[in-house]
Amino acid sequence: MIELVPGRTDTSAAARIGTTVRRWVVIEPEGIEHSRATIPMFRDWLALVDGEPVGVGSCSLNLGMEEDTAAFATNCVLPSARGHGVGTAIYRQVSAYARELGKSELMTWGYEDDAGGVAFAELHGFAVVRRKPALRLVLDGCPRPTVALPEDVAITTLADSPELARGVWEAAGETMPDIPHYGVPMGAGSFENFAARSFAGPRYIPEATFVAVKGGDVIGYAQLVWMSRTAGIADHAMLAVRRAWRGRGIAKALKARQIAWALENGLSELRTGNDERNASARAVNANFPYTPLPDQVGYRGPLLASE
Repeated sequence: MIELVPGRTDTSAAARIGTTVRRWVVIEPEGIEHSRATIPMFRDWLALVDGEPVGVGSCSLNLGMEEDTAAFATNCVLPSARGHGVGTAIYRQVSAYARELGKSELMTWGYEDDAGGVAFAELHGFAVVRRKPALRLVLDGCPRPTVALPEDVAITTLADSPELARGVWEAAGETMPDIPHYGVPMGAGSFENFAARSFAGPRYIPEATFVAVKGGDVIGYAQLVWMSRTAGIADHAMLAVRRAWRGRGIAKALKARQIAWALENGLSELRTGNDERNASARAVNANFPYTPLPDQVGYRGPLLASE
């Protein structure tokens, strides 16, 4: 018997299932709790078979693209439980909630090496609309990078200069629409919502949120967040330089500062990934010894018809 219950029933099980299915992303219970608190209209469910957690799904407005006709959803089922209707039950639930949100489609993502996930998406009419080559940087033996900054440009952190938070938000507001997208461009939203998502919660590392400043103005920033504090893995959440300052090596310097911080603080690994069309971000990564992971694939597809 398949039963869907609220995700809060067992957040640890939800995190464990998500990590098992995603493989290249570590999902921790505290991160799920933060999503519930900060992502617009977020709801999640745990799928039980005979009382045992075997799947997890979620649905929300598309973060930064809330006006999109698609809701954002996830659907993770343990490999051992696939082929028995669990994924379809989650798909039906997230579709019903997407309709409540006034949406007519779903956006979701997975990894290209998850054959079962790829087959499920194709079976239900989902099309690949985005591909992000994923990368990892193993820090054991990684050389410390040093990159020169343009004259009069300094790099600080939000730990040292918390008053720059609004300038970071303004930089995000300018640069997020430049990220390759499908349909609705990304936006930073209000300062209050941006700060709640980006400058708070269990993943936030103020000492690793680097800010490039010229004459007191924020001209770029780069943020590392925890993927797994226990395992010493951090994620490159954002690297942005304002349009007038691009092409001067600032992004490369910010990335180098992130890697240096990770080395100094004993992290084991960094993860990142950029849309295959984001040539400038991928060119920055090429300056450092990242190695490839399976591509992250973005899908867009229909809601499942109601029973």
